[in-house]
Amino acid sequence: MTSPGDAAPVRPPPSFSPGVPRVASKTRYPDQRRDSSPNLDSDLVDSRIATSPPQPPLSATTAELPIRSASPHARSIRSSTPRLARSSLGSPTEGRLDGSEDIRSLIIRSFSPVVGVYASVDTDELVRQKGFAGGFWELIRPFGETVPGKIVVRDSVGASRGWEDYGVRFVDLGGNPQVSSEPRTPPLTQLEEALQRQLESPDDPLGGILRPKDFLNFPTTSPLYKSFLRQLLSVSSPTPHETFRHPVASVIVISSRNTSPLETLRRLYADTSNGDRKLPEWVHPEYLRYYVLVHDEDRDDITESTKLYDQMKRHFGLHCHLLRLRSNQCVVTDDDSCQVPEAEWLSPAERLSGRSEPLVDLDTDGLPYLFESDVTAIKAFVRELVAQSVIPYMENRVTVWNDQVASRRRGISGRFMSMSRRWAGFGSGSRSSLIGSGGGTSGNYDLSHGFYKPDVPEAILRKMADFAFMLRDWKLSASTYELLRSDYANDKAWKYHAGVHEMCAVSMLLNPLSMPGKSKINEIDQMIETACYSYLTRCSDAPHALRCLSLSMELLKSRGGSGIESAARWAMRAMDLSLVGSIGQALFSERISACYASRNAITGVRFGSRHRKAGMWSVLAADLWLRLGKPSLASASLEEAERLYADVLDSNGAFPIPEMQAFVDNLRHAVKLEYLESRGLDTGDEVATADPLDAFEPEETSEKLDKRKNRKSLIANPMDSGGLGSVQGARDDDNPGNDDFERA
Repeated sequence: MTSPGDAAPVRPPPSFSPGVPRVASKTRYPDQRRDSSPNLDSDLVDSRIATSPPQPPLSATTAELPIRSASPHARSIRSSTPRLARSSLGSPTEGRLDGSEDIRSLIIRSFSPVVGVYASVDTDELVRQKGFAGGFWELIRPFGETVPGKIVVRDSVGASRGWEDYGVRFVDLGGNPQVSSEPRTPPLTQLEEALQRQLESPDDPLGGILRPKDFLNFPTTSPLYKSFLRQLLSVSSPTPHETFRHPVASVIVISSRNTSPLETLRRLYADTSNGDRKLPEWVHPEYLRYYVLVHDEDRDDITESTKLYDQMKRHFGLHCHLLRLRSNQCVVTDDDSCQVPEAEWLSPAERLSGRSEPLVDLDTDGLPYLFESDVTAIKAFVRELVAQSVIPYMENRVTVWNDQVASRRRGISGRFMSMSRRWAGFGSGSRSSLIGSGGGTSGNYDLSHGFYKPDVPEAILRKMADFAFMLRDWKLSASTYELLRSDYANDKAWKYHAGVHEMCAVSMLLNPLSMPGKSKINEIDQMIETACYSYLTRCSDAPHALRCLSLSMELLKSRGGSGIESAARWAMRAMDLSLVGSIGQALFSERISACYASRNAITGVRFGSRHRKAGMWSVLAADLWLRLGKPSLASASLEEAERLYADVLDSNGAFPIPEMQAFVDNLRHAVKLEYLESRGLDTGDEVATADPLDAFEPEETSEKLDKRKNRKSLIANPMDSGGLGSVQGARDDDNPGNDDFERA
């Protein structure tokens, strides 16, 4: 197979931009008009948008790579510094933009190939001397989440696409001989506790009181919600019904200190195949093995390590790498020190237990430092592993399985045999004998243990679909998931059944060539409904049900058009089913508001938007934040509600409904009192102060804000000694940026 690194880079597929669409409420309007066509971005959106910070340039260290790496496929790493398109907001009344491309990239990167790491004792000891208590796995873990440079992937039809936000997940096989059982604390409870700790942390900007400067730079999507979604997508442990957390490859590592290196490599391989590190029986035992020799630059001879590396290639093939690291610990005062990036995909259990903290804290924000040469060598190793071994291996497996298994199932003979097994039991014994033996109607599903063996067609096709999804070939993955739906329903494999419905809907929503028409949205909604019902009613699996609803909400919202109405409905479903805690309720209320706020008015008329519904959900979010004791977040939601309600307020900034005005006024007053108490001020003194935005706005913008009618902020400038100003909602008649809302 030709290496994907030799293919000509191709621009990533077109992505959908939500523009400014909006969403639905619990009340249905059968006759309500909707946009006849979705809001699609005509330009190709660069897929390197990512939520993690961009990697630093490598141009200064690239020249050393051919010398540092002795592997046969070593290549120089190109500088990869993707610049994120930031949408800085001039004032909180201008609203928060959609930011769905960031969320879409976050979802795509969450389903990355998993690579196991199994290091020898001497290797872990060498790495611990550098300040990493978790050994070699902890050292390379953060570098795998974003592979430097562009990764070229070929789909099932041979078309090549380049991705600059590709990554892998490194997991520790050495510390987990068997997949651990579910923790005593439910995963969703751990997620809520992790969010609560993040809000209460004094070092986290979300936990303190937001300043006006924070409002000016408030991101398009709440950072707390991104943290919630990231932890939700990290909470899954390996399960039989999906293979996203099954290892695609394993890295077997020894160091130059080892006295019997080849025998140690064979022993480590045997441990992962049939020893105490063997994975459960529902994980396919055949996956790629990659052998790494860590050379100690400070104490060992490179000549001897090179000879040993040549022996490794002769015995184990070309999937080998010589990684040259220094064993001395790097400190901040070193000239060539580089801070190790923080791991992005930390589960709630890891955040609560503090497993990510380094061995030695040298006032470095909890992150250790490495020598620049070590960072360069690790990035070269990770890129070579992914581009030259993992991606070609996955492409080869998908091609083989597609030709040998999937093509037969899609043909007439395959459908006939499937029907024969279903109704007559041909090819797998009689129907009664299968049921009596504990098997499903196809004879391949083990009802007593609840999984398919990894070598049966149903398991192979699911693995093929997951590989295609991780290779971002969503058309092939969607068709394969759809092929399996009837088989799993026939076998009553309900968790498998729910999983293929969920991932089929996600694949169709991620496919940029799949037009989100109304009929297609209805089909996707039916898949989501089936998946959610099976997860909750038949399997009692709340984490996967919440994942299904969260992914569906975000991806439907990003597609715009009729999908926006469905997005809000699924967010409400998650709240109605009590799948989220008190913090999650507030976050989902904000997301429902964002869904409704993204709904545009019908072109040429003044109706069709959902700004008032968006404002209502923003007010509800403010009330929820206030109950949690977060007046700053409540104030931000109230100011967002003022902007959304601009077209219904009168000239004095008051609501036409007295009851609504009284509710909002009481909420504002409660926010003011809570804020004063959190600042340790006298709640009886409510001194009106200037707009806090004036201190951070340019002079020209401040003059424009001064002309606005009755516009006063909910929170006064905390840098002054005053308290809160009097709160009055108003519409921005002089700001040309609100023309769209006046037309709504």
